[in-house]
Amino acid sequence: MGVRSDVGIAMKEYVFQNLSEKAKKFLEEWEFDEREAYKPEQVKDEDDAGRLFVTQDVKWYHHEYDDIIAFMKHLNDDHDEEDWLIIQACHDYPESTDGDEGGWYNNPFDFYKNVSVELSWN
Repeated sequence: MGVRSDVGIAMKEYVFQNLSEKAKKFLEEWEFDEREAYKPEQVKDEDDAGRLFVTQDVKWYHHEYDDIIAFMKHLNDDHDEEDWLIIQACHDYPESTDGDEGGWYNNPFDFYKNVSVELSWN
């Protein structure tokens, strides 16, 4: 059992190009799919180029799983936090930001967490 979440990672293109082989393997093993890539039309906006990756229905125990810890350490140690953003769709509580990291809030994907709840019955 446990909490399962969707997780997204937005990162600037230079961050993706400079990921370690171990970090790229992590993205593959955790089945992060590239959902969007952004390339600006003008050279002056080149710093906004980036990619958005998403994986679904995973146990994102970022304080327990060594591979998640290593990936987050790589991002924190080797890249400016303003150049990437990780959002965990839902932790134990919808308003929680536990599992979120980075600070690329003005990303071209308008990537953010949107939580909704509905009741259903048969």
